[in-house]
Order: sequence, then structure tokens, then C-alpha cells
Amino acid sequence: MKRLIPIFYYLLFILVPLVWLPNTSELFEFNKLILTYILTTLIAGTWLIRMIIEKKIIFKRTILDIPLLIFLGFSILSLVFSIDVHTSWLGYYSRWNGGLLSLISYSLLYWAFVSNMDSKSALRAVRCALWAAATVAVYGSLEHFGFSISCLLTTGSFNVSCWVQDVQNRVFATLGQPNWLAAYIVALIFIPLSNITPFNPPLKLRGGNPKGEGDIWKISVNFAIFILLFATLLFTKSRSGLLAFGISSLVFWGLSFGKKTIMPMIIFAISISSLILIFQNPIRDLVFKPTVAEKTVGTALESGGTESGSIRKIVWTGATRIWTSNIKNLLIGTGPETFAMAYYQYRPLEHNQTSEWELLYNKAHNEFLNYLAATGLLGLTSYLILLGSMLWIFKSQILNTNNQINSKNQIQNILDLRILNLGFFAGWLTISITNFWGFSVVVMQLFLFLLPAIAITLNDQ
Repeated sequence: MKRLIPIFYYLLFILVPLVWLPNTSELFEFNKLILTYILTTLIAGTWLIRMIIEKKIIFKRTILDIPLLIFLGFSILSLVFSIDVHTSWLGYYSRWNGGLLSLISYSLLYWAFVSNMDSKSALRAVRCALWAAATVAVYGSLEHFGFSISCLLTTGSFNVSCWVQDVQNRVFATLGQPNWLAAYIVALIFIPLSNITPFNPPLKLRGGNPKGEGDIWKISVNFAIFILLFATLLFTKSRSGLLAFGISSLVFWGLSFGKKTIMPMIIFAISISSLILIFQNPIRDLVFKPTVAEKTVGTALESGGTESGSIRKIVWTGATRIWTSNIKNLLIGTGPETFAMAYYQYRPLEHNQTSEWELLYNKAHNEFLNYLAATGLLGLTSYLILLGSMLWIFKSQILNTNNQINSKNQIQNILDLRILNLGFFAGWLTISITNFWGFSVVVMQLFLFLLPAIAITLNDQ
């Protein structure tokens, strides 16, 4: 039973980003969430059977236990007084993610990970996540050049004609939306980057000698994955994704700065600068304004532009109006995932004068305002406490030292673990940055909860 749980986590990291089905009303998010529920049930059930067989409680206490319980407790309280209990439990009908059931699932996945995984299985899970991300990046890169695997599978034509959206202009691969793909990529892009620093021998993506030529091969593989992920990030043309990448890059290099990192920083700067100049993207457009206006496809929130920012401000204003409308909403909100029902009671008049006056908004397009409107001040505070506790975990793993160092190998192990945790932290930080301009989707919720679990597991063992 103990060996089954890691296998389920490997499947979670590989399949959830990749899965989509053309015969469901929502091709991407709904199917990813159902798969998450299935694997969560298998993991929790196997965990329970293991405890029965071994006749003991298998539960590892961590710093996140109380913050998680507080977060879930206030979410339950908000659900009890929700304006639509069914929606608050299951999630809004189009995507389903964000309901109390999904939050319980992510919490169970965190507790099961720290209680059942060891350092070897945790590292294998990281490698599974990296290879899945590389596969998704290849999928998206092909779309940029006019070849959609999705169209090949559904229509037999290896082009992009099966999509109404201009997927060649802004790729979304198996994630369903360019900004979601960008958020997924930047959450993982710092892991291969941490594996090519001189003071951190790279993860064994394949077998081989840990020294000599093996190191050169592994560094080359990790660098290739990094370049592939960053190129795909540019193909999404996601401003929030690029902003998150920029901020986390400053954090990553700032915390790892030293004599040995100067050359990797130069290579990093040259690599990303070259790709930015080669491929069209929002950064290059700021410097070299395009002579031909880009084709606008989809909503303004998806296609970008100044109107996108204006609409966001209007929606954010509506979210604050929901929160301040009465004492009940002020404290516990209207209920998880009920923004779509509440917004149209307090929708600003200015929204009727935009190009998206008829669209249904089921999210505040700001994760923090979304929690404020849906779960009130208590819910948002508990969410911020949870994020703060996760931040403390990464701070402890990166900055704390071992006071009893017995050998040079132990020093090297500490350095290895620190830079790897720094890669986890930089990726985890991007989730909150992209969520400030959008909202969580299934795969991002998984990494929000499981990146701290990985850091804890590696540090303890």
C-alpha cells in the first residue's frame, strides 16, 4: 500500500496538466478536476487502508495543519450561510474548481503527501512534473507554428483549424487559456534553472554518473527544458505570466547571488533576451511597437490591451461592493464560488458601457478580491494566513542552517537542498502573482498546496 501512493502522485503530476476531453461541455478544467477527485480518492483510500493494515495513525504534523484547518473552517462557515449552497460545495458550474469539495481535496493531498512520501519519491514526483511541463510546452510550441495536436486527435488535420480561438497567436496547449498555461509554466520554470547552478548538482532526470560527463548531460537537459518553457511562455503573450516570471527571477537570483552564480546569471540574461527579441511578445512590443495591430480574439480580458485593465477595475469595484453591502457579507461573504450570482446585484453601471456588457463574470479576476467577496474578511484573512505559513516554510528551508555539520558532503547536501527549495519558492511565488490578475485553476491549486509539501518532505529526509 505504501508503494501505491507515490504512483498515484506521479500520475497526478503527469496526467492533470495533460488531460482534456473534446466531448464534455468544458474541455479542460472540468476534466482536470474530475481526474483530481479520482486520484485524491485513491490516495486517501490507500492511506486509510495502510493505517488499518499497520494498525496505527499515520499522520505527520506540520506548520500548515492549523492554518489549513482555519482556512477550511471559515470556508465551511461561509458555505453554511451561502446564497447558493450547492454551488459553494461543488463549485461554479462551468469550471467547478474553487468549491469547498475541491479545497478539501487539495488539503487531503497535502496531508497525504507529507505523511506518506519520502525524499526519493518526492524527487521522482518533481521529475514527473518537469517532464509533463516539457510535454505541454512542446504541445503549445507546435500550436504557435500552426500545428495543433488537439486538432489532429479530433479532426485528423494537423493544423489549428479546429479552434475558434486564434491559438496560433496565443497558445494554450492542454490548459485551455493562454494565461493559465503561462501560470503553469512559470510555476515550474525555476526548477530546471536551479538544477544548472554550479553549487547545485542537477536532479537525475536520467540515470548516469553523478560526476563528470553525466553532469554535463543533466545540465544540458535542464537548460533545454528551461529554454523550451520560456519560449512557450512568450508564445502565450501573457502579461501576468511574464510579470510573475520577472519578479520571481529577481527573487531567485537575489537570494542565490554569489561569485559562482555570476556566469549562470549572464547566460540566463543572454538566453531570455535573445528569445524575447526573436519572438513577438508583450515585452518586445513595449520597445518595438508592432506596425500592424494584432488580431483581437476572444474577450478583452483574454486578448489584453488597455480595455482589459479598465474592465478589471470595474469588476474589482463590483467585488468590493459585494463585500461591503452588509454585515454578513463583510464577515463571511456570499459563499464560496458564488461571485457570478452576487456580482449582478452590485454590478457597476460602467460595466454596461464596455464591450463585454453582456458577458457573465463568475470570478473577480483577482484571487484575493474573489475570496473577499465570496468568504468575507474572515475567509480572506485565513487564506492570507495560509499563504504566510507556506512562505515561512520556504524561508525556513532556504535560509536556516544546520548547526551540526560533520562533513563536506553534508555541506554540499545542504547547498543542494537550499537552491532546489529556492526554485520551488520562486515558482510558488508566481502563483500568487498571476492570481492577482486572474484566478486559480486546478493545476495551479495543486502546486500551491503541494510545492510546500515537497519542500517539507525533502528537508525532513
